[in-house]
Amino acid sequence: MAISKIQDAGVSLTGAALPAGSVLQVVQMTTSTQTSNSSATFVSTGLSQAITPTSSTSKILIMAYCPIRMGAANDIYGGIRINKNSGTILMTDTMANNVSAIVDISYPITLVYLDSPATTSSTTYTIEFNTISSANPYTYPIVNYTGNPHLSTLTLMEIAG
Repeated sequence: MAISKIQDAGVSLTGAALPAGSVLQVVQMTTSTQTSNSSATFVSTGLSQAITPTSSTSKILIMAYCPIRMGAANDIYGGIRINKNSGTILMTDTMANNVSAIVDISYPITLVYLDSPATTSSTTYTIEFNTISSANPYTYPIVNYTGNPHLSTLTLMEIAG
């Protein structure tokens, strides 16, 4: 929910009156659901969130934390990316386990990107991942020592343009 107007003691302040760089709204989603992918096709990590900008000049600051584990095998490679509205790729990063055939490698991945959607329509951002490997191709959220998966988060902040 966006705060579009603050009024107190006869003084009124709207989002349009806030200076550039002001935070206009914040939405966040979290998940601890494990997701696996053994293919080169990108699939959702389970992190997906929509935001409706209040102005077409606003920016959206995307911040995602998604712990990933690559299975034990030599030469496992994967990617993680931010997908906007199921079609526009904003950012891609890579990860690899080319160190050990017997040890899983964990990646506490943080993605940060500033988007300029130039719209006041709902915009959905999804964090996706893939795996490219010939052996033991798993990627999934890290499970901590108690057997519980770490929490993945996706936070979207509308910033006044």
